[in-house]
Order: sequence, then C-alpha cells, then structure tokens
Amino acid sequence: MATKLPPAVVLAGGLGTRLRTTVPGLPKALAPIANEPFLAHQLRWLEANGIKSVLLCVGYKGEQIFRKLGTGAGLGLSLKLHYSWETFPLGTGGALMQAAPVLPEEFLVINGDTYTEMGLGPLWQAHQNNDGLVTIAVTKAWAHNATGSVELANDGRITSFNEKQPNPTWANMGIYAMSKKLLDHMPAHRPCSLEKEVFPHIQPMHAFITDSPFIDIGTPESYAYAQSYFASRNKSKTPVSKWKSTEGEKNDRSQSCTIAD
Repeated sequence: MATKLPPAVVLAGGLGTRLRTTVPGLPKALAPIANEPFLAHQLRWLEANGIKSVLLCVGYKGEQIFRKLGTGAGLGLSLKLHYSWETFPLGTGGALMQAAPVLPEEFLVINGDTYTEMGLGPLWQAHQNNDGLVTIAVTKAWAHNATGSVELANDGRITSFNEKQPNPTWANMGIYAMSKKLLDHMPAHRPCSLEKEVFPHIQPMHAFITDSPFIDIGTPESYAYAQSYFASRNKSKTPVSKWKSTEGEKNDRSQSCTIAD
C-alpha cells in the first residue's frame, strides 16, 4: 500500500533578489520554465506524489501568484491550493510561524525555488521511523546547486548545517518532513530563517539521503540550467497555452482554512 502523505507547504514568499534581473517583475514562483510558471512544475510533482492539499506561503508579489493560480483548478490538477500571506518578508521560519494556525500536526515543506523528481513517500516514511522534529532530504552536491550544505554522521544524523559553503559534499535539497512541534523552537512575531536560526540548534536532526538530483532556480545560472533541463525533458503534460489562468476570477484570498490531506 502506498504511503499516505500529509499536506505540503511551499515557501514562495522570498524576495528573489538574485533572479530579478533575469525575470524582472515576477516572483520566483512564476519564473517561466518550459512555457509554464515554475510553481506549476512543483505542483505537478506534488500531485504525482499523492499530495492532496498545498499551502502556499506567499509574500513578495504574492498577488501575482494568486491571480495566476487561484485554487489550482486552472492547472487541471485535483490538489487544492490555500494561501498564507506575508505583509513583510518573514523568512522561511517566520512564514511557517505565521501559517501555524492552519498547519496540521505533521506536514511536508518545500522551498519555492526547488525542483526534483524524488519520490516523497520514502522521505515521509523515514521521518516516521526517525520520530524527530524534522527530516531533511539531502543529496550529493553538484555544480548547479545554490543551496545550503550539511555534514553527516555515519548513522545519517546531521552534525552540521551550513549555508552555501564552498565545495560541499552533501546538499540540502530544501525539502523537509516536519512536525509542528518544531515551531516551538522558533521565535514568534519576527522574521526567522530555518536554515540559519533553527536547524543548527535542533538535535537530533536526521537526513534522508537520496540519489535524486535537484534544481534550485535561485540564481541566473541555475535558472538557465533549469530552462535547459525542462527543455530537454520535454514532458510537460499541460503547457501554459492549455491551462486556464485564474486571472480575472473572483477568488476570495482572505478566506480562512485548515489544510488537510
């Protein structure tokens, strides 16, 4: 029987300063990749893994994301989109703290600039076996990654968490299985970075090691690689010309909800 997965949270509120000259006027989540917004590729991957509900934590130009994607129906997918809105930049940890009232007890977290084809079931099962606050997907670092790195003990525990160190061995993929109890270790009512302020102080913290590569579109170089990757893969089932944008529809972004699987 396939592992039943919890809801997912996509952290899509970042300012995307390194990518602004390449995709001016757009949030990273809407950066065009193979004729679709990058976020559409993420959502297709999440649905293919069995995710039924996604909470988008949006901030910078979040209205554009909402107008483009709405509830997700225009993508031709069955998963449902919900929104948590930042009025000022909160960072990856602060975004989760703001969304706390609607978060379930356990959930997945995906950085809004990360793409992989890794299966999420094994990550979630490993997290259940670890019985910890968070399990981080890691893979071998390679040239097109622009993300943080970790150091591992022989038993798979993370012994050090570093942001964008030169020549790392293991890369943080920006994909996490998480317990809501982790929020007890975060400051309230201020911006906070998971990677810099929270993870380095959590022990034990476990890694899920995978051979699956991943793409981080946070820099012009990695974004160019993503363009090349998706062009060569050429497997988009519903190009942007065929899915219906929700721009102009009457969507109530302010409605409250609790995301559920």
